This record gives sequence, C-alpha cells and structure tokens, in this order.
Amino acid sequence: MFADLLKLRFLAPFALSWLAALSPAQAEQQWPDKPIRLVVPAPAGGISDAVARLLSEQLRTSLGVTVLVDNKPGGSAIVAERAVMASPADGYTWMVGPSSVLSDIPLTVKTPYDPQKTFTYVAEGGAMLHVLVANASFPPNNMKELLEYTKRHPRAVSVANLSVGTRSNLLGEMLREKSGNEMLVVPYKGSAPAIVDLMGNQIQLTFEVVSNVVPFIKAGKLKAIAIASSTRSQYLPDVPTFAEAGLPDFVMPHASVGVFLLSSTPQPLVDRIQAEVKKIVATPKYRQALALQSLDLPHDSSPAQLKQVLATTMEHNQAIIEKLQLKISPE
Repeated sequence: MFADLLKLRFLAPFALSWLAALSPAQAEQQWPDKPIRLVVPAPAGGISDAVARLLSEQLRTSLGVTVLVDNKPGGSAIVAERAVMASPADGYTWMVGPSSVLSDIPLTVKTPYDPQKTFTYVAEGGAMLHVLVANASFPPNNMKELLEYTKRHPRAVSVANLSVGTRSNLLGEMLREKSGNEMLVVPYKGSAPAIVDLMGNQIQLTFEVVSNVVPFIKAGKLKAIAIASSTRSQYLPDVPTFAEAGLPDFVMPHASVGVFLLSSTPQPLVDRIQAEVKKIVATPKYRQALALQSLDLPHDSSPAQLKQVLATTMEHNQAIIEKLQLKISPE
C-alpha cells in the first residue's frame, strides 16, 4: 500500500504536466463551446458595428453559440484594442473594425504597444470607399467650387475628424492643405455625432464611408462632392473621384472592415476562424445584407495578403503624414 502511494506521488506531477500539455489542443478541438465576443472600436450605427452585427447573426447559426457585439469606442481604437488584449487568446474575443486601426492609426497615435505586432488581420467583412459629403445647403457642389469658396471665406468652413489617426483624419488634413490651410478640422468621437452636426450645419463637411451616408444623400439631407478612391462607388455612380475632379494625388488605398485576433492566438484557431468568416461573407444572404446597407463587397484575401495591403497602406499614409507634418498624438 505504501509503495503504491509513493508511486502515485512520483507519477502525479508527470500526469498533471501531460494534462496541461493537452489542454490547449483540446480547447482548440472543442472551440467554440461558449459565447464569442465581437469588440467594435466604434459606436453603434457605423459600418464596423453593421458588419459586426451581420457577422454575429450568421455566426450564431453556423457555430451554434451566442455571439455578442460589444461596442467600445474611444481613444482611436485603443479602448477596444485593450479590451481584446485583456482577454485570453483563445478565439472567443475578436475585434471587428476598420483596417485603419492597423494601417493608419499607429502612424499618428502613440501607444505602448505595436498594433501590427499585437493583432493579426484574419479576414475582411466588407470594403470601404470614402466620400466627401457636405450639408445640403452648403453652396459649393464640386471640388472647384469648394476650393474657391474656402478662399473667399477663410476659416469659415469646417470638416469633421471622426477620430485621431483614422482615414477621416488624414483626408481632412489633406483637404485642409488643398484649401491653403483655410479650413478648420474639428474632432469628433465617431460618425454618428458628426453626421448629426453636419445635417444641423454646425459643420459643413466630413469624409465618410459611402454606406453611412447614402440614405442621407438620397433623402436630400446631404450631398456628395467627390470619392477619395481610385474608382467611383457603385452606390454613387454619378459622383466623381477626386482625380476626375482635378486632384489626381488625392486618393486613399483600399480600406476594409474585418476581423482581428491577438497575434498570440494558436494558428489552428486563426485558420478555423478565417474559414468561418470567409464562408459567411461568400454566402448570397450575407452579400445581399451588405447591399441593403450600401456596403461594398470584401476582397477574398488571405491573412498574408492582408498583411501586405496594410504594409503598403502604411507606407502611403506615412508619406502623407510627413508631407503635412502631422504630429504624433499622446495616447
């Protein structure tokens, strides 16, 4: 009896080590067996929130688990990023947001961590084109008229900056430079409050994702001036690009909204989640839902391709920041 107890005491640590070594693999095999949380670095009502809710609806059906959308706006996505970083890298906490959180924001917002090393872009949920929109009563109707108007009315025109370091921030600063620095850039915490003030004429302009403003344009409450992309939007076919409007260097690389995971997430889980998201976004039901909200179709890109797109975008935007001498903002 005593010998048996000694034997068990000797083997126990090895047994525990063996179980611990198996637990991550077992967890991956059992995934998902509890609720999944989609952390969104923006308020409800914007494109990231819309994509997160479309994904959550489809994921509930395909995975058979509860999928929660957790909006955490603020801090140029830092609030949301830290919420994800505080969670285990076990595939149950995702960030669903714009690609700018990895390609644009890190260039202008100082953080104690490297977002591109901390997160992996897994798959796109939708593509984004940005459009310059104005209050419906704003006199200019095109870029030529707008630039002439700002010269005649110095510092009387305001363009919204939806968050420091985002695409709207860079585009707003680019537009201010084109106006001879006669335009004001006003900070906002997200799209919704900026659109409210735009329709109320507290500000005159903002750069927005096409899907967020198509309903207001159709209703006559806003008007589109130009598209900040290399191509026109399928939802605003009559609106020219900035190049077509006479500003060939006023363009932004491809942007998207999709799923990010902690880089420390085990590769089998990354592969599984990527496959689930790609399967969902390829379905007619999901694509019809995107079209109903005027969201552009996502690119079918691998994480490696997405990483290259982010690198190219960062290089492009870094050149803009250096040219305009934009300062790094405190966290």
